[in-house]
Amino acid sequence: MIGLAARLRRALYANGLLKAESLPRPVISIGNLSLGGSGKTPHVRFIAGWLVGEGYRVAILSRGYGRATRGVVWVSDGENILSTCAESGDEPYLLARSLKGVPVLVGESRAAAGRACLSRIDVDLFLLDDGMQHLSLNRDLDILLVDGDRSLGNRMTLPFGPLREPPSHAKFADALVVTKCRESEQGFEVARKIPFPGDRPIAVSGLKSRSIIDGQGGARPLDGSPGRPIAAFSAIARNDHFARTLGEAGYDIKVFSAFRDHHRFTESELRTINESAHGLPILTTEKDLVRLPSNLPFAVEALAVDIEWLAGWETLSSLIKTTIGNFAK
Repeated sequence: MIGLAARLRRALYANGLLKAESLPRPVISIGNLSLGGSGKTPHVRFIAGWLVGEGYRVAILSRGYGRATRGVVWVSDGENILSTCAESGDEPYLLARSLKGVPVLVGESRAAAGRACLSRIDVDLFLLDDGMQHLSLNRDLDILLVDGDRSLGNRMTLPFGPLREPPSHAKFADALVVTKCRESEQGFEVARKIPFPGDRPIAVSGLKSRSIIDGQGGARPLDGSPGRPIAAFSAIARNDHFARTLGEAGYDIKVFSAFRDHHRFTESELRTINESAHGLPILTTEKDLVRLPSNLPFAVEALAVDIEWLAGWETLSSLIKTTIGNFAK
């Protein structure tokens, strides 16, 4: 049913029976076909930071999944955090805390969020976080992310598989990034099995551990001693991938607690996590860290990760710049 609904919805927009809005700035979407786990947040963060470094004024628009608010909410004006994690959603809040100089707004209508941004802050372009299915806003570039470990799963849509759209809808993207790869050939092997047009850019990325983040956002280098014992927990789409990343960073996980994506931890659950650690350092993900209460009576830190481009970044970055340049012509 989900697959049929997705096909019908795209057809209605393609035939003009449903009208998409436009913004007076380029809109670059970063999204996927599946339910979470493809690494959207670190890719949005990397591309936004790269664009700022290239001299562009960037704003991020997101739905703000799981937030306790409605309508347009300013998460950050680029200088100050203007909402709580509960008001904005964990991923937008993490992006706002990580990116200086980049306004972040959430809203059911990303067009409304974009207009609200321009009413106060002028930007050169918008990055649309998780925008593949947000057809009510016209995009100038669609970047599709696919998990290099899972690919498209069993290639079936919900509720029989992990996909929000059929595999054939990969053709609607302008570029493909195969993520969470250990080497470039792994990504290209996955890409060959996806119905993605062969004349469009394909890039391959992996994740590399960067630093340890505390609850206030302060960073310190990774502990260099291999096999350091820790306890860990996470509530993301791929808890197994986080555990693997910790192992690759040199940590020896003695206790691991896994929860569903975007889980809101109760006091009892956090107390159990602390007790089961038996005094070991406790690590989680950046996304989970921002959801924890500020008055937590024990220390929890996060493993911060960055994108590592294994292949195709030059072509993809050139396409992004060309898209922005062509909009202005």
